[in-house]
Amino acid sequence: MTTTSVQVDSGRLRELTEAVLLAAGFRDDDAALVAEVLVEADLRGVDSHGVTRLGGYLEMIDAGHVRPRPDVTVERESGATALLDGDSGIGIIAARQAMDRAIALSDESGIACVSLRNVSHTGLLGWYTMRAARQGLIGIAMNNGPCMTPPFGGIEPVAATNPISIAAPSGGPHPVALDMATTTVAAGKIRLARKLGQPIPADWGLDRDGQPCTDPAEVIDNGFYQWTGGYKGFGLATMIEILSGVLSGGLFGRNVPTLVNYGQDPLISSGFYVAIDVQRFLPLEDFRSRVDSLVDMVRSTEPVDADHPVMVAGDKELACRETRLGQGIPLSSQVADELDGLLDRFDLSQVARLRSGS
Repeated sequence: MTTTSVQVDSGRLRELTEAVLLAAGFRDDDAALVAEVLVEADLRGVDSHGVTRLGGYLEMIDAGHVRPRPDVTVERESGATALLDGDSGIGIIAARQAMDRAIALSDESGIACVSLRNVSHTGLLGWYTMRAARQGLIGIAMNNGPCMTPPFGGIEPVAATNPISIAAPSGGPHPVALDMATTTVAAGKIRLARKLGQPIPADWGLDRDGQPCTDPAEVIDNGFYQWTGGYKGFGLATMIEILSGVLSGGLFGRNVPTLVNYGQDPLISSGFYVAIDVQRFLPLEDFRSRVDSLVDMVRSTEPVDADHPVMVAGDKELACRETRLGQGIPLSSQVADELDGLLDRFDLSQVARLRSGS
């Protein structure tokens, strides 16, 4: 088991990440955006989508799979819909633009949908939906990705872990936000376990023979990810594949290259972003109040275990965020060393190292 070696202030981690991205050739605004999304994932406890991804992003650039300065284009726009092409950039850059365009279009139409193709990893999917929710809208986002998970009952990969996020405004400072893979866990959680040398729960993945497996390396190299809810998770993933890969004109199903070696193999994705103006249905404050009532109903439910109160989507992440804002973000020695190595690679002597503090 790997133990945490260092606690890092979120502001410091954001500055470090941004400095590395700028040195790697990202535009100023894009570097700040990618750093914000990665560190927000770490703050919320989604470590698999945090700064552990940074080294892989740069490896994909070195391999020619990703452009550090993509020219995101609007391929088509009509009424309340638009189609964007991400020009093989880090998906965070184009995904923010896709959600922002959906938000703008919904102002006139009440609801808008934007399709996005030809991007790499989009990071924390809930970042985009919460961006919409903070503006009084319901945000929906989803994406496909590398072909690495077989259909329910099969052994030949046909889809990715196909995540989906939905966020709604509430009466409090934070939206109610669901952000989930359609597999039991996101692939990044299994990759992070491999990096840290840790076993995984048996219901996270299958070995090469389709049997439950606790070895993350076997799952990644030879096995498969498991669908959440069995055939129901796969059914939802299929519809996400249609709305993202098929509808966008991007790659889908077995046409998407598989991903085994993160950073060395291409990571190609397409997405779908929706913004809904709740005021087309009822006053925003009424909606917020009704959401709060529902949340109260859920949280006030008598728990099975008194030590584990009932939560709504996002509660666990918000609690983690509050803790880490005060105490710092815990980074394993492996991740801290990777980040220090990136600082050395770009000769960023002005940025203090995480492990040595120099």
